[in-house]
Amino acid sequence: MGHINKMKQRKGGCKKSSPKSSKKKYLNASSVIEMSYIMPLFLFLFVIIIHTVFYYHDKAVIYGAAGETAAVGAQEERKKGSSYDLESFFRERVNGKLIYLRDTDVSVVKTSEEITVSVSAQRGLLKVDACQKARIVRPEQKIRRMRWIM
Repeated sequence: MGHINKMKQRKGGCKKSSPKSSKKKYLNASSVIEMSYIMPLFLFLFVIIIHTVFYYHDKAVIYGAAGETAAVGAQEERKKGSSYDLESFFRERVNGKLIYLRDTDVSVVKTSEEITVSVSAQRGLLKVDACQKARIVRPEQKIRRMRWIM
């Protein structure tokens, strides 16, 4: 009977853990130390990529708004007696759209042939200088000259 009790204890008793299964549960200390050096590099690279994307987004917004401002200025110049504040038009276009570059300076130069919109924006070491031009076309004058020649 003593022999049977020993067999019952072995069948229903605690199982011994094998050394192979315990190795899979834990990482080596060297891999933890390596990850402590590598993870900050990955995070730094991720932050740099995000800042670069924000910079190019703001650059595209500034160039688009400057081009639109120049085009609107050229169209408004053709109309007699109309005055339009192009600097406030530009600021209205970029209001709330810039993510990274906040400090913008705008200057609009009108000549008899073209409208030039110059924009400078910066934050820290990053800077964007945009210059967009639009010619003031007067097709009605050319058409009148063509009628006079004919």
